[in-house]
Amino acid sequence: MNLSRIDLIILLAVLLIFSEGFSQEKEILSGQIITEEPLNSPVHIINISREKGGLSELSGRFSVEVSVGDTLVFSSVQYKKEKIVVNREILQLNNYRIKLVEDLTELEEVKLHKLSGNLAKDISGIKTFNKFDLNAPMARKPPPTQLERQTYTAITGPGGSKLSVIGVLTGKIPLAPIMNKLNGTLDELEKRKENADLKFQVEKAVYLISEETFTKDFNIPENEIMNFAYYCAENYDLEILLDNPLELYEFFQSKASEFKALKILD
Repeated sequence: MNLSRIDLIILLAVLLIFSEGFSQEKEILSGQIITEEPLNSPVHIINISREKGGLSELSGRFSVEVSVGDTLVFSSVQYKKEKIVVNREILQLNNYRIKLVEDLTELEEVKLHKLSGNLAKDISGIKTFNKFDLNAPMARKPPPTQLERQTYTAITGPGGSKLSVIGVLTGKIPLAPIMNKLNGTLDELEKRKENADLKFQVEKAVYLISEETFTKDFNIPENEIMNFAYYCAENYDLEILLDNPLELYEFFQSKASEFKALKILD
């Protein structure tokens, strides 16, 4: 069978399209995000070409699904955005490393000054002092919460004495802990502490994933994000996932359809 020139061109075009399609096979790009200081929150890794996103671990490790030619954006509040175009050389690396540069400048000095209205004069006349030169006491441990203070008061007697074997043997038994156990005060405080711990876990989980991810990736309405997070926490201990944002992301993703189906039934 003889093919005309036009037929050959069409055949070559079809073969080119198919070969390009095969070349777009998905692969996993793994690597390490390098920063001057340890990460305080996961870095968002957005595949602009596929309109998909993921999160790094707090250690900086990440793994994302990509194809050659995809554009990735590494984004974090504390650092400047970095954009890369995935090529074959990058995919051949066992551990792709990308460095993020800090975007926020933290002031180490406190400046006290009076303004005259002349900016140039004010700047040149500003005197500074270092906060560490003041030898001021600095709190190393956060103060106890109101609930923690109430619990401490409920389980201790005068002078902070607690129930103990030695106290029983010596006859020094504080009555307050016993009375508070009998009248239900301790049980109520324990329940309040459980609720406070749950609230902290849920709020931290939402912070780690970000509200934008809930609305865009999981299609959860903004006004339902907290309800969704509490729904997920009812049958699973979120604290286990708080140190692994990628697993936390996948967990929320697996629960999104189930939650939305229940909301439709309601």
